Amino acid sequence: MAADSKGLLIAMLMISTWTAYAAKYRVIPKSTAVLLGGTITMKCAYDELTPADTVVWLGPPNFKLIATGKAVNPRFQRYAITGDHSKGEFNLAIREARLRDEGNYKCSTFGVDEAEGLAELTVVEPVPAPPDIDGGDGPVIHGHSILLSCVSYGGHPLPRLEWYNGTRLVQSIRPSEQWQMEDMVAKLSIRRVSRWENGVNYTCKADQGFPDLVKPVASSRVLDIQYPPEVFIPRPSIFVKEGDLANLTCLVDGNPTSTVTWRKLDHHHSLAGAERGNHLILHKVSRYDAGVYQCTADNGIPPVDVGTVTLKVRYPPWIDPSMKQTITVQYDNDGFSLDCLAEGNPKPHIRWRRKNTNLYWDNPLRFNRVDYGVEGTYECVATNEGFPEVSKETKIDVIGLPHLLGQDLAEVLTVQSGGTARLGCRIVADPLPGRISWIWRSKQGIENTLHDGLNGISINDKITEQEMSSALTVKHVDIGRAGTYICQASNIFGPVKRNIQLEVEESRTSLFIIIIATTASALALMATMAFGCVLKKRRVTRKQRKPTAVHGVSASRPMPPVPKYIHATSTIDSGVEDLELHELDRALKPHPPSRGRDDKEWKSVGLAYSGFGIRQSSDTGLVHSTSLPPYSTVERQLPDGEDNIRHLTTFREDGPTVPATPSL
Repeated sequence: MAADSKGLLIAMLMISTWTAYAAKYRVIPKSTAVLLGGTITMKCAYDELTPADTVVWLGPPNFKLIATGKAVNPRFQRYAITGDHSKGEFNLAIREARLRDEGNYKCSTFGVDEAEGLAELTVVEPVPAPPDIDGGDGPVIHGHSILLSCVSYGGHPLPRLEWYNGTRLVQSIRPSEQWQMEDMVAKLSIRRVSRWENGVNYTCKADQGFPDLVKPVASSRVLDIQYPPEVFIPRPSIFVKEGDLANLTCLVDGNPTSTVTWRKLDHHHSLAGAERGNHLILHKVSRYDAGVYQCTADNGIPPVDVGTVTLKVRYPPWIDPSMKQTITVQYDNDGFSLDCLAEGNPKPHIRWRRKNTNLYWDNPLRFNRVDYGVEGTYECVATNEGFPEVSKETKIDVIGLPHLLGQDLAEVLTVQSGGTARLGCRIVADPLPGRISWIWRSKQGIENTLHDGLNGISINDKITEQEMSSALTVKHVDIGRAGTYICQASNIFGPVKRNIQLEVEESRTSLFIIIIATTASALALMATMAFGCVLKKRRVTRKQRKPTAVHGVSASRPMPPVPKYIHATSTIDSGVEDLELHELDRALKPHPPSRGRDDKEWKSVGLAYSGFGIRQSSDTGLVHSTSLPPYSTVERQLPDGEDNIRHLTTFREDGPTVPATPSL
């Protein structure tokens, strides 16, 4: 110890002696570190050194003299002075560095600032193992807190401990000078953990601060946070065509792994599909598989969570088969409608059309008034996108009272005398009448039933599948055949009839004769009345004069001359027939021709005779109604029952046709 002090004193004396010749630092020693057991060289060089200058190295502990010039203190066997001394280089080399080598070193000579040559040497002993982490090594329920402790054992110098959440630094702890422990501890507290901390990697890193010598070491802890399941439905609605495969998916976030179960809402039977974890597979779906499916996720951490998937199956239109094939409707029914029920996805468009036509009506099919024109076959047509249309037929059968086509036209038919009159009736009904009968009512009000083949009358009946008609033909019409012709028919619902007024026009010759005869009759009547007045006046005069009549006295006035058309037989020659004059109650009147004369034709005496071919009831003289033949449906044009057939065939031959006109 005394020798060291003596050497230091001599060195100081030498430095003070050569202050006038001060050297300068060319390389100043710098602080550095060396790995335990390694070799380190601390450099030091001067300019303007003289042979008399001495360079010394001082070091720990307490700046002991290590070397003077090239000479090294024998106590520092692992130390050496290196470098080109002629160039002023005096480097201190330490091999097999030990912890006691750590400290402050100084390279100095006479005349230099001692503070400039000061450098620190750190001997690094690596941390023997990564730090240990305590806490968070098991599952933690969400909402709870976690305390993590990181402990680093050994190493020199003690490392700095840092906590990272992933790559984000959340805490850093450095050892202080007062730290007396050989271990380093860092604690991290995490309060109220959530699902977002699950799987997070918390890392504790021990860093001694000399990355060129020793790398930091670290340990990690992955948090296991248990939390209830949360369901996520990627496709809440799925559209599948009937017959295809459907994949229903239910994604679940939860820790631990959840058990997923499927069920169909409002469905109490087992599912036909295959459950594969988060998926429900339905093979060859049908329209009955459509609905809402619910998945339930449960991992033991309450509460459970559910999600729903709506499966929509697209399928072609389907018409309810319960719709009747035939529907019977009462004739003249008001407000009848026919509804067609159909399903499909997408929702089908439902319309009605009459079979073999392209005319459509909306559903339900409505009829303001039902007549026989409504009867027929109708088709309910349902269409939707992506599928062909479907249809179902139903027949509307109209039953009820017979209906005369054109029955709103009461008719008057005018035919010239000698011509032919044709009258017709067309009837539709269900059930059909037995037949159509004809009745003639004379102008005197006598009714007779007409039959085919008698006295120029022919009746032609026709019956088709759904209609019946009757045509009455009267040949050689004269005035005696004028009157009302009635066609009638009936079924179980009641009768129906039509009146046709037949008017007969005389020819010009006959008309002229009638005019002459009428004029002659009028004149004769006037003459008779005048003669009667004269006779009455004479009687009154005689009563006024005398009670006894005087014979041979002529009248006060001469008798008017007898018209030249009055012959001795007291008849008027009309050119057509003779009218006898008789005195009845002092008046002249025409006397009808005798009914027993064989030279008179039936048409000259009117329609009151049986020779006309008319049959009456022997008891009452009234016409008996008979059953009518079955009806056949005519072609209908519109479904609302409007009858487009508004005509009745009435015509005559051998003269101009006179159209039928409504009777007033």
